[in-house]
Amino acid sequence: QISGSFTVQQANDLAILLRAGALPAPLTIIEERTVGPGLGQDSIQAGELASYVGAVLVIIFMSLTYRLFGFFANVAVLINVAMIFGILSLLNATLTLPGIAGIVLTVGIAVDSNVLIYERIREELRAGRSAISAIDAGFQRALATILDSNITTFIAAVVLFYVGTGPVRGFAVTFGIGIITTLFTAFTVTRLIVALWVRWKRPQTVPI
Repeated sequence: QISGSFTVQQANDLAILLRAGALPAPLTIIEERTVGPGLGQDSIQAGELASYVGAVLVIIFMSLTYRLFGFFANVAVLINVAMIFGILSLLNATLTLPGIAGIVLTVGIAVDSNVLIYERIREELRAGRSAISAIDAGFQRALATILDSNITTFIAAVVLFYVGTGPVRGFAVTFGIGIITTLFTAFTVTRLIVALWVRWKRPQTVPI
């Protein structure tokens, strides 16, 4: 007896297949489960929670390590994430779990770019430069390193997009957008915030 949501024709076709031995083995249903959309939603919520926790830890780390300049970096990272969401919205893209992973990875790269700049500024200060001169040299000399690393990573994202399918492509798109916005925020937003602070304070030392 064949039961379930079958039409008469579908039930007859299935009965013919079973009698003809077209299936490799007789079917014995041991257990049957229906998985609803809640499972996927739980995964997305878990990814969002992990993203929030990671972002908070990054903000705390940057604030403790680089003090005021850490705050500047945190503002730039938040603007970076907002830009990613804005671009995804313009593209009518759906944010999936791999997309969330791409955003989290982008936050890490954005923070790394600011760390490279700040560490370079510290080196210039140790070399005896004035505050303003050290800041300018730090941005200038970190540029090549940040460009090299981000261009290499962007190429990897492009390759993933062309050879991947489905979720992999979603990750590659979000990640690629994040790399572009990271370069923009690192050398435009962060530098603008620092320049405004320098113009306002005229500092003799750098709180970094």
